[in-house]
Amino acid sequence: MFIAHLPSGYILAKVLQKKFKTLPIHSHLFITVTMLGAIFPDIDLFYFYLIDGRSVHHHQYFLHWFAFWIPLFFIAFFCFWKSNFQSKWAALASTFFLAALLHVFLDTFVGDVWLLAPFVMEPFAFFEVSARYQPWWLNFIFHWSFAVELVICMWALIIFIKECKSKSLS
Repeated sequence: MFIAHLPSGYILAKVLQKKFKTLPIHSHLFITVTMLGAIFPDIDLFYFYLIDGRSVHHHQYFLHWFAFWIPLFFIAFFCFWKSNFQSKWAALASTFFLAALLHVFLDTFVGDVWLLAPFVMEPFAFFEVSARYQPWWLNFIFHWSFAVELVICMWALIIFIKECKSKSLS
């Protein structure tokens, strides 16, 4: 995924806000933390480009491992549950980690992700993007899967516009 991680975080935040109507967190903070979680795994790109010299696919780093994010999510959600869904920090941590899991899941759509890392270092992707164009990122832009990213972006935009309209009417 190239452009849909941030919008997917926004969609996740809005869905969670509807599910947990009485969250102990200001709406803007909740949305911001969720969107940050949705892009956070790609912070490993700094290491990939600046230190590693692109020698290892950045999806092999621990920030793109389900085995890293799943335990963090369950620990945070357990704390949130034990607080009767009242702990601000547990709620923020839960949504951040869930959004990071969403990021890794979305990356499996057309990007190799090492699903069972660090136990099994084999890449997995739902669909393969053939290398036909230079630079490399054009292969993803011209692949049919980019339409899915555009749909996610449009979905987030529609939610945002509807919310803005409902706030201006009230």
